[in-house]
Amino acid sequence: MSAPTAAPAKKKSKLKMPHLLFLMLGLILLMSLLTYIVPAGQFATDPETGALIGDEFHLLGHQTPVNIWQALNYILPGFMNSSYVISLLLISGGCVGVIMGTGAFDEMVNWALYKLQDKGVSVLVPIVFMVIAIHGGFGGGDSMIALVPLGVMMAKKLRLDPIMAVALTFFASFTGFAVGPRRISTAQLMMDVPMYSGFVERTVILLVIITIGMLYTLHYARKIAKDPTKSAMGNTDWMETYHAETGDEMEVVAFNPRAALVTVLFFAQYFVIVYMMTVLGMANTIMPAVQIPVAILCGLIYGQNLDKIGAAFAKGTSGMAFVAAVIGLAGTMSLVMENGNILHTIVYYACLPLRELSLGLASVGMSAIVAFLNLFVPSASAKMAILIPIIKPMAESLGMSGNLAVSAFQFGDGFTNLVTPALGATAGSLAIAGVPLSKWLKWALPITLLMLVVSWIILYFLGSVGWTGV
Repeated sequence: MSAPTAAPAKKKSKLKMPHLLFLMLGLILLMSLLTYIVPAGQFATDPETGALIGDEFHLLGHQTPVNIWQALNYILPGFMNSSYVISLLLISGGCVGVIMGTGAFDEMVNWALYKLQDKGVSVLVPIVFMVIAIHGGFGGGDSMIALVPLGVMMAKKLRLDPIMAVALTFFASFTGFAVGPRRISTAQLMMDVPMYSGFVERTVILLVIITIGMLYTLHYARKIAKDPTKSAMGNTDWMETYHAETGDEMEVVAFNPRAALVTVLFFAQYFVIVYMMTVLGMANTIMPAVQIPVAILCGLIYGQNLDKIGAAFAKGTSGMAFVAAVIGLAGTMSLVMENGNILHTIVYYACLPLRELSLGLASVGMSAIVAFLNLFVPSASAKMAILIPIIKPMAESLGMSGNLAVSAFQFGDGFTNLVTPALGATAGSLAIAGVPLSKWLKWALPITLLMLVVSWIILYFLGSVGWTGV
C-alpha cells in the first residue's frame, strides 16, 4: 500500500480590516445596540444650532433606544444632513481631477529631477526633497509611489543606499501630506469649520515640518556618501548594485511653460479663496465659483477639448463618490447616537481625563489617540467618519476651537503613515526600493517621532494662545 498523501497545510488566514462600507454599517449597528446599554444623557445645547453651550451634563434616568430598523431609516437623513459637505467634496474632487489630469505636476517634478540629476548630494537632496514634499502637501497621495523608481535611479547615481530612494520620494511626499493645508478640507467641513480657514498658518507649519524632514535626510545622505558602511541597511550588500555603473539614464525632460502656469494657478487658487473668505468676508459659495473656472482654464491651457475636461471632472468626482457615501453614513451614525441620547454620554466620559488639562494639552491628547489608531486604520476617510462625530462635541465641551481639533486630527492621522505597514503606499514603496521594513523603521522611526513631537508642541502653543484659525 502506498503511503497516504499528506493533506496540504492550511494557509494561515491574515487578520484583515473589513471593507469600509461594512465597517461603517457595522458601526451603525453597534451604536444602535449601545443605545440599549449606555445611559442616556445630555449636555445643555443651543436649541437652534444644537451646539453645546456649557459643560453641564445630566443623565436622563431612562433609556431612549434606537432599534436596528430605525437606524437603517436614518441612512437617508444622514446623507441629507451631510449634503453640504458632500456637495463641496464632489465639486472639489472634480476640479482637482481636471488639474491632475493635465499631468502638469508630474511634468514639473520630472523636469526638476532631470535638471538636478548631476548635482551633488548637498544640492540635489534638499531641493528634490522640498519639491516633492510641497507637492505632497498640496496634491499628494498614494499615487506618489510612482516616483520611487526615480528615487532608486537617483540613489544609484549618487552612490547612496536604497533607503535614500524611499526617503527622497515616498518619505518626502508623505511628510508634506501629513501637514498639508489642503488635505484637511473635508475634516473642516465635518467639524463645521470654514473650509481652508487657517490656510496661511498651516502653510507655515508645512514648511517647518518638511524642513525638519529634509535636514534629517540630508544629514543621513552626507553620512552615507562619506562612509557607506554606516547605512541603516545594516550591511553593504546593496553597494554591489548601487555603486555599479547601471547605465540607467533619465530621459531628457524639457521645461514646459504650460506645466509651470498650471502649477502656479493650482496653488494660487487656494490663496485667492482664503483671501476672499477671510479679508473680503465672502461665504463658502465662492469656492466652486473659483475652483471650476480655474480647473477649466488649466485644461484649456493644456490644449484639452471640452469633452476631455468634462471626462476628467467626472473621473475626479467619481473618485470622491465613495468618500462622500462614507461621510453620509457617518451622519447616520451621528443621528443614531443623538436620537439614542448616548453621544453626549460618550463625549462627557471621554472628556473627563482631558477636562482638567489646558486646551493645548487636551489637543495633544486627542492627537496621540488618533496617531495610535492610525497604526491600524490608516484610512483617513475611515477615521474621519468614525472619530469626528465624537471629536466635534468633545471640542465644544472642552471649549476648543474647531480648527485646533482639526489640526489635532490631522497631525495624529498623518505622521504614522510613514511607518505603518498597514498603509499600501508604505509597503509598496519599500518593496520597489528593496528596503526591508525593519531597516526602514530603524531609519524612519526617530524622525517620525521627532516630527510628531514638534507637531504636538505646535498644537500646545496654538491651544495656549487660543488659536481659532478663522
